[in-house]
Amino acid sequence: MVNDKKLDDLISTLYETALDSSRWQEAVKLCGKYLGGVEAHLLTLDKKTNVPIHDVFSGVSLNQDSVNRYITHFYYIDPHKTMMSNGAVNDWQCCHHTFSQNFVDHNEFFQDFSLYHGIRYSMIGAIDDNPHDRTTLKILRAVGQPHFDDAEQLAAQRFSSHVQRVLRLQKHTKNLQTKAELGAMAIDALALAMFIVNGSGRILHLNISAENLLNDRVSGLSGRTGCLMATHPADRNQLADLIVAATTYPAIGGAMFLKNGNAKQIFITPLPANSTFNRDWQIPLALVLITEAGKTLPQFLKQLYDLSPAELRVAMALLGGTSLEDYAQLTGVTINTVRTQLKNLFHKTGTHRQSELVAMLSRMPHYKNDF
Repeated sequence: MVNDKKLDDLISTLYETALDSSRWQEAVKLCGKYLGGVEAHLLTLDKKTNVPIHDVFSGVSLNQDSVNRYITHFYYIDPHKTMMSNGAVNDWQCCHHTFSQNFVDHNEFFQDFSLYHGIRYSMIGAIDDNPHDRTTLKILRAVGQPHFDDAEQLAAQRFSSHVQRVLRLQKHTKNLQTKAELGAMAIDALALAMFIVNGSGRILHLNISAENLLNDRVSGLSGRTGCLMATHPADRNQLADLIVAATTYPAIGGAMFLKNGNAKQIFITPLPANSTFNRDWQIPLALVLITEAGKTLPQFLKQLYDLSPAELRVAMALLGGTSLEDYAQLTGVTINTVRTQLKNLFHKTGTHRQSELVAMLSRMPHYKNDF
């Protein structure tokens, strides 16, 4: 049963599927062929609704109409569902151990669907199981073929763990892509001009406001070389130095005013380590924000992180060294309310601990606090 060349080809195709979901049908078909099946079915079931959320049929026995009828009707009377919902991950079960010939002869699913399409024996493996969904792979054999044996169960285990990894890799990749898309949308929606640059100032991302700023000839900034630069020579060196400081260890933020930029103020800070963009490039990056000169720190924070007045007051109190308990007592707010506001600050700023939040705030330029 063991064929190393076929197994290598199968595993190679599986991992290519992690990057290209259109190859799932090919990968599932190879799983079936490796075990001598005529059909294979990968099914992911939503545990809460008990409804299939992803399935791939691949083989020679079922056409698309038959697949559709299975999903809409025969799945719900499929006696294999018990085998599909039980068993540990990477555990494979053979149907002939569960269903007798007498059962097959009198069962609606076998008579009206399985045998009707020339399918008799099956082997089912649990591929992945988590709190939200469960994925199984069913390998099917035609009438006239022998049932699956112990050696074939062991052979299935040689690749099923790889199928699990591919499913998880694909889900992780999709989550990262979603976060990146949402992050880009949020950046574009921000009124502030925002750039993400590397240590040499090369622009890796910019929002609509930043693009409009570069198109303004009197803005004092240029991106014609693909790098963010100031048009005034003195500004150019200062901006480059601040970007280097924000992308080298220890990374520090800073601010400057443009001498030739319609009273523009530039704020440069190290991009947070939990940023989607940092995960993508895995190099030190800087966040560059352009504001109107004269903005105070509270105004800046409120606009940058969309903070409520209450959240902003908590942030400024923590930056000033006031503890949560003292702040609650001074303002007459319950400590539970203050802790809720702190959690909101964590969520909006991408920080996870009070010390991390204060450190992030302290790296910001200390403008006059008129709040």
